[in-house]
Amino acid sequence: MLAKFNNEVLKYGPDAVLPQNLNKEWLDTLQKMAEDFLEANYDLEQCKKPEDTADPILSVCVSEILRSQHSDKADISDEDLLKKIPIYSLSLIIEAVNRESDLGIEKPNLENLLSWDRIIRIKETNPEFIKALEKACILLP
Repeated sequence: MLAKFNNEVLKYGPDAVLPQNLNKEWLDTLQKMAEDFLEANYDLEQCKKPEDTADPILSVCVSEILRSQHSDKADISDEDLLKKIPIYSLSLIIEAVNRESDLGIEKPNLENLLSWDRIIRIKETNPEFIKALEKACILLP
């Protein structure tokens, strides 16, 4: 699947992995991966430390974005990668919901896609979403 993703998405550069630029098939696939990652690593009932693993496709997407933000700097630490995967995962889910419901949420760009500030701004329109993220310790209050 990684080869197919590379041929259909990654070869078009970092802009191609922005959630709003993914076609329905890839958004659905990545959304499922994102949900699986978040479910495996976070719990609404208790805070727990995320695992040190993530889906390879989510990892390569985040790596692509980080490289574009840091002028193709090749040495991205696993720690940096794992800190950003939850943000990218949430961004995928938000885009999928936004396509169905048109929540009017701002579309991310390569500069702000992996920023918690962008996610936190959603509180203005959907405070329950942020409360759920805080309860699961995805976003610390």
